[in-house]
Amino acid sequence: MTRPVGAVPASRRRFSPLRDLPAAAWLLATAVAAALAPAVAVPGWLLIHLVVLGAAGHAILVWSRHFADTLLHLPSDATAHRHQAVRLVLFNGGALLVITGVLAAGQPLVIPGACAIAVAAVWHAGSLRRQLRQALPSRFRVIVLYYVAAAALLPVGALLGTVLAAADDVEAEAAAAGRLVVAHVVTNVLGWLGLTVLGTLVTLWPTALRTRLVEGAERAASRALPVLLAGILLTVAVALWGPPPGAAAGLVGYLAGVAILAVPFAHTLRTKPATHFATWSLLAGMVWYVAAVGFVAVDLATATDWRQAGDRLDLIVPALVAGFAAQVLVGALSYLLPVALGGGPAVARRTNALLGRAGALRILLVNGGLALTLPPVPSPVRGLAWVLVVGSLASFLVLVPQAGRLARSASGRPAAPGGADGRSGRAGARRRSASP
Repeated sequence: MTRPVGAVPASRRRFSPLRDLPAAAWLLATAVAAALAPAVAVPGWLLIHLVVLGAAGHAILVWSRHFADTLLHLPSDATAHRHQAVRLVLFNGGALLVITGVLAAGQPLVIPGACAIAVAAVWHAGSLRRQLRQALPSRFRVIVLYYVAAAALLPVGALLGTVLAAADDVEAEAAAAGRLVVAHVVTNVLGWLGLTVLGTLVTLWPTALRTRLVEGAERAASRALPVLLAGILLTVAVALWGPPPGAAAGLVGYLAGVAILAVPFAHTLRTKPATHFATWSLLAGMVWYVAAVGFVAVDLATATDWRQAGDRLDLIVPALVAGFAAQVLVGALSYLLPVALGGGPAVARRTNALLGRAGALRILLVNGGLALTLPPVPSPVRGLAWVLVVGSLASFLVLVPQAGRLARSASGRPAAPGGADGRSGRAGARRRSASP
């Protein structure tokens, strides 16, 4: 019997510090930095990198490997787990070095940190490629190719970020800095993060909605991947060597790839509307993503030079990070963590309900607050809006420990007669024997 996409093998259905803590720690650091921003000059790039590089990057390494194992029907042995642990330590250590080095204007820290991130990404991509070669034919092999492509782009983004950090040290000419900023953001946000999210949602979206995958979803994923990659590569190439309107053409191509994937996504949503926090958060994140990429395309098409393009990009990146990266991360983890913590379907439903507590209000505050940050409004209004956004997103960090305690306490109870879900012991035994 094939496991559903969100399933976790029973041997791994427990709290894992290396898997579960770093993403939460990066998000907590983001919340602390945002809270200090009114009193301390916290640079905007710090908040962006804490979310995209730290929290989202760690989650990508963890969950893309999990989905690859599931989709390719390959078990993970002890050696694979050890290698994954080393990659996670390497990646998180590298991210910490990069962020610390840029804060301290210390290139000696940035360069080894970027190298560690690149090594972890290349190793991750190679591991996924080996899985593809070992696996039997699968209708969802293309999803793993999304992960391979995303991981292959991260070293390019790390190199561009390192050059940009060095350029800041010598006060590089503004146009050259604008080129590097656009290329760096496109490679890391649309490539490393965007490709991973888009590929994952092909199967995670219907699974989170608790409905069937629509016919043709895998064909759409296969058609969209080369279009998305071509859009990224064209945008980055033109950003480094051409005029802004040429880069806009690359983003239009990227949006065409997103549109291909949007057809089964929308069809699934019409079949089974979003009704709980995790799916609302995923949906809202994708709306922000498409809107932000469209804004950047218009920005590049109308910019007179790269300095202007870079300045305009600074306006949308915070909303892109909070609206897309943070919301998708929180939404995905709200669905995945209850399954990973284990305890059976009944416990998973309870932890899922806990993580989705006051979901409608949290979604409203995050997205309403973000909408208030975009137009020219008085500084106190903008500040209050960001407080609502950060506070609503940070509420997830308050709920996660409670979910962990709930799962542990429920798992420690003796099973009720007939099984935890009230079914007969014989039926429970049949379910266990049918599980892989």
